[in-house]
Amino acid sequence: MKSRTLSFMLAVFCLMLPSAYATDQAPMIVDEHGQATVEESSAPAPEESPSLWDSLVHPAPPEPVEAPPAEVVNPIHPLFAPLDKNGLQVRHTGLPMATETTCKTCHDTGFIQAHSSHHNDTVKADCLQCHAYQGRLEVSPAMLDTTGNLRRDFMTLSAPKAENCALCHGYLHTDKAPLTLPEDFSSFTARGAPATQGYDLTQQTGEVFSQQKLNDSYLNLADKENLNQSWDVHAARMLECTSCHKTGNNPEQVQDQGKNLSFLKQDPRGLDTAQYLQKPDHRLTKTQCTTCHDPMAVHEELPYKERHMARLDCRACHVPKLFGPALKELDRSILTDAMTPRTRYRGVDEANPQNLNTTYLKGYHPFLIWEKQDSGESKLAPYNLVTETRWMDEATGEDVPDAALRAALFDGKGYVAPILAALDSDGDKKLSDTELRLDHEAKVEAVKQRLSTIGVKQPRLKQDIVAHKVHHGVMGGDVVSLSCANCHDQNSRLGEPIPLAGFALPGVTPTLKGTEKLSLSGSLETKAEGLYYERGSHVGDAYVLGHDRAPWVDLLGLLIFLATAIGIAGHGGLRIRARLSGKLESHHVPMKRVYMYSLYERIWHWLMAGSILLLALTGIEIHWVGAVSIFGFDSSVWLHNLLAVIMIANAFLSLFYHLVSTDIKQFIPPTATFFEEALAQAKYYLNGIFVGAPHPMAKTKERKLNPLQQVTYMGLLNVLIPFQVITGLLIWGVSQWPELAQSIGGLTWVTPLHSFGSWLLVTFVLAHVYLTTTGHTVFSNVQAMVSGYEDIEDPSQHGKDGSHDH
Repeated sequence: MKSRTLSFMLAVFCLMLPSAYATDQAPMIVDEHGQATVEESSAPAPEESPSLWDSLVHPAPPEPVEAPPAEVVNPIHPLFAPLDKNGLQVRHTGLPMATETTCKTCHDTGFIQAHSSHHNDTVKADCLQCHAYQGRLEVSPAMLDTTGNLRRDFMTLSAPKAENCALCHGYLHTDKAPLTLPEDFSSFTARGAPATQGYDLTQQTGEVFSQQKLNDSYLNLADKENLNQSWDVHAARMLECTSCHKTGNNPEQVQDQGKNLSFLKQDPRGLDTAQYLQKPDHRLTKTQCTTCHDPMAVHEELPYKERHMARLDCRACHVPKLFGPALKELDRSILTDAMTPRTRYRGVDEANPQNLNTTYLKGYHPFLIWEKQDSGESKLAPYNLVTETRWMDEATGEDVPDAALRAALFDGKGYVAPILAALDSDGDKKLSDTELRLDHEAKVEAVKQRLSTIGVKQPRLKQDIVAHKVHHGVMGGDVVSLSCANCHDQNSRLGEPIPLAGFALPGVTPTLKGTEKLSLSGSLETKAEGLYYERGSHVGDAYVLGHDRAPWVDLLGLLIFLATAIGIAGHGGLRIRARLSGKLESHHVPMKRVYMYSLYERIWHWLMAGSILLLALTGIEIHWVGAVSIFGFDSSVWLHNLLAVIMIANAFLSLFYHLVSTDIKQFIPPTATFFEEALAQAKYYLNGIFVGAPHPMAKTKERKLNPLQQVTYMGLLNVLIPFQVITGLLIWGVSQWPELAQSIGGLTWVTPLHSFGSWLLVTFVLAHVYLTTTGHTVFSNVQAMVSGYEDIEDPSQHGKDGSHDH
């Protein structure tokens, strides 16, 4: 019975097909007499529409879709049926594929979104943007097989590639064709974001990720014929972005797979591939350079290697220059005649480049700025500072969009009359580059009035100086400059002023942004050339020899040295006047020749004198790099350390000699008669020396030093030289014993103390050299230290030849 009913219904259905699904009839026309006729069409007869039966049994083939390149097809990813937002197959509903439901069949999308760097309050990246070819997968019927699964030749899902990251982050060039900048590179439609693709990294810092060599590009680069290096060494090594920016729990990224670390709650090595693919942690890590490179295994040419590695971000040296156009100004306070924000780039020769592919690109050196680390110390890292200017409505706290600014500044023919009247200083009805800037209050007020007319309640200018760290553009080999002057010169890159804008906004104080971890101790300064950031000499414990200063140390040390020099000049002048007046001729003291200084004493003396002199010269060059050039900074550092070793060894040998020979007593002043003898010696230097009086204390082989000399040498040998040795060792050993140096303030305190000790040591040498001239002749003391023999007063002969007796 059921089969008969079904057959009957099918027969009725088939009989209805010709009438129900017949082709359309020609239209009937009723004439003025009421006669109906059929219009004969001159158009070609339409093709016969297929019947419903044909469409069911022989469905029309779907529209062809161009397949992606074969090299991007993933042969491993399982086939799947694309689902719409309701979880139904798109082949039935015709709705777009939804990753939330499609990917959820195998992956825990809830976990991924909750553990993702690209899914939060400000970023809502879709799975396809990172995992599909060109960041999209628009499913059509032609891309599905008979079961509704996505065909294999359209399966482009894979781990994220550099091309996916470049869709939002920066300019990536992978073609074999010579590199050029995209046409939309400078097209800004929203604050900080280009029109169709994100070039943020390139615009903010000048980074271009390309394996191509610089001189193979079509860009107009300065010194192009010598630029034989790639835009980025990691791109040249075919690394992907995920080589450094890894997912946190990927078991393939963890070294020492077999090691059991049971104390870890979440050890990636405990995951198998299936578990990881179900719940991959998308909080991407930022791999350090030291993850792949061991800087201590190379850099043999670098002195104080440990210290440099502790204080320098690798990119401070390995990103010496960036050749991509990096923003200096993004000015949304006014629009150009093309209705676009006013932009200025670093390293671009022209003031207002119209075509960055033909403009002369000189490149720029990233600015080295101290970056605070979690350890508490600071590292020098490369940055670019971008000045962003915009209007905001103070009543709502929201930025004024470009569309509103266009409506305020332009009519259908160009700039509105009030804007031209305020900005067009030469009256040519056009706004040149120098006119197109709000550098006067009247110009600011004119734009403010126009914004008010379109409904902005309280328009106010706001300017931010945003710091962007340089991460890419890494180079190696001879391109990396190893010149010490890059950092240690007084005029090095560490203290160079940073140009921010071509002019200063009247009444607007810029705000620093992105500088929470930066040590910026300078100030904003307005010059004739524009707005600059003038940097301080040093910050915190980050003290760079040759560049940084402690002005109070140099001032105090210089005053002590000058006071001593002035005293010596005055004292010497009085001696010369006394000799010229004949006062010294009336007194003659009998002399005798004595072997005063042994060979070792003379060697020790001249070795110590030479060491101190060369230490002072090399120290001056280290302290005033660039201002004084004697041996070269790197040679001075090496020689300074060598001389310090020689001086320390000489001092210890001298101590051993004087202890064994008991000559140590030469330096110990007598306790009973010290004050009396010291007073008599002082009177001699202040008066007796000008009248030819004999020394109050006769010099003998057993007692070579007078009381004042003994006190001076006691302070020199027991205080000043040990002080210099200790502070010098702390400076030298700051990389070996950083905790010890840090406990007393680091180089910020140790180096100025060492510098002050150097001033005192140089002052002593000056006084010592002068006092050697106070013997019975100007050079008698020096001659004695050369030959060992000295003519000294003979007290036993006093009065025998008519001389006075004291």
